[in-house]
Amino acid sequence: MGLRDKKSYLFFGLAMLIASLNPLSLSLARVLEIIRVSFDMTTVWGAGLLGIWLADELFRKGYVKRLLEFNFTTRGLVLGWGIAGSIVSYWYFPGPFDLSVILTTARILQLSMFIVAGLMGGIGWYGMTNVWKSITIFAIFSMMASMAEIFLELGAYYQTNLYPVYPTSQFIDTAYFLFAMAFIPSTFYMVKWLKDLNLF
Repeated sequence: MGLRDKKSYLFFGLAMLIASLNPLSLSLARVLEIIRVSFDMTTVWGAGLLGIWLADELFRKGYVKRLLEFNFTTRGLVLGWGIAGSIVSYWYFPGPFDLSVILTTARILQLSMFIVAGLMGGIGWYGMTNVWKSITIFAIFSMMASMAEIFLELGAYYQTNLYPVYPTSQFIDTAYFLFAMAFIPSTFYMVKWLKDLNLF
């Protein structure tokens, strides 16, 4: 674990949160599903960068040692995969997702939980080995591609929209967007994961 200065994580994380949580972004997300998914991801990733910075600060100053020891012992998987993954997944089930579009209070709660998920994911990331970091990124983009395939089949072939708060055409466009976002990174991190395992 290197102790390089991680202030850049703080600045980039804050910039991503400002970009995704400003009034214009939030208003666009109410009418465009692609924008909604993009800014949701930006919120979680931005908070994740803040989580990495926070974990580094806590480690340097010797605070919350038990949490950090637990995080290192579990390779960051409980915080990163268990807690952060569960929170984000919950808010993309159709019921909670639709409520977050319809009700302002649900949206505020959702965004707050996304920030918590990002922070937990970032702290989890701080405790991961290089192998687990590669596996995690590969898994994230692979799940995006899987979701894209499911969305595309449901929307294009069966005319079924999991998120009826948006038109079916937007549901299909979002599927193509997820494919585009996931294709290259998932391939790259699959290769990196195999290299980290010294398989070739």
